[in-house]
Amino acid sequence: MAATSPLLDILPSIDPATGKVLQSYERTSPLAVPQLLAKARETQQRWAKRPVEERCAQVAVLKTKILEARDVLTDAVVRESGKPRAEAKFADVFVSLDSANYFAKHGATLLKPEPVAHHSLAAKAKSGKLYYEPLGVVAIISSWNYPLAIPMGQIIAAVVAGNGVLCKTSDFTPECGELIGKLFRDAGFPEDLVTIVQGGGEVGQALIDARPDKVFFTGSVFTGRHVAEACAPLLIPSVLEFGGKDAMLVLGDADLEVASSAACFQCCRLGQLHELRPGVPLG
Repeated sequence: MAATSPLLDILPSIDPATGKVLQSYERTSPLAVPQLLAKARETQQRWAKRPVEERCAQVAVLKTKILEARDVLTDAVVRESGKPRAEAKFADVFVSLDSANYFAKHGATLLKPEPVAHHSLAAKAKSGKLYYEPLGVVAIISSWNYPLAIPMGQIIAAVVAGNGVLCKTSDFTPECGELIGKLFRDAGFPEDLVTIVQGGGEVGQALIDARPDKVFFTGSVFTGRHVAEACAPLLIPSVLEFGGKDAMLVLGDADLEVASSAACFQCCRLGQLHELRPGVPLG
């Protein structure tokens, strides 16, 4: 096998406003992914045996760590995504805090067994319950435009439910990916339960080829088609969130000047962000 070029082992963090390389991070080798998933699966089996209340308590510690690191996290989002500082803090850091707070408080209730009524006359004397069991190890392939909020919300929900996670953060935001991994380590989660892998499409493909128990993808329609096609032959369930436009409802009592300005801002914002990342399909 030919030796890998040293340049391919490095993943640069680039300021989208200037094109300047801010820092470099180690790119995950696709060949390492199966072993990383195997480690996560071994750790997940022990994690799933912990009471859900204990898992929620660990997420409460994570919430504290996010709060303590809020300025560091905000700085990283600003550097790598080009967002204004206020938006980075509000839409990424605070949303991550909300996710941790919500699942720490409500995770046990959400996963509580539910009674199931029988509608058949022959089974009226029977009783049933619906139990929620962990899937195993889930793979998350996340986007660059919300480099904290999207992967954090998905990872937190997964671990509360007793799963392990391999998460490929965007290759445009490697610093944010590194910080996510550090948050879970600092919060005392078991080693290998949440693993961040760094790289581009080749690492995403390796994640699917390693056969996780479910795949969550956020990104363009173009890439999402490839994810769906890769998951289908392996019968891996997938959740796909693609870019696009949302409908906007303007009520009769709205201030039309404000509403029209908001509509133009949000409509143009995707195009402006695309100018910062010209290689990213709009979806």
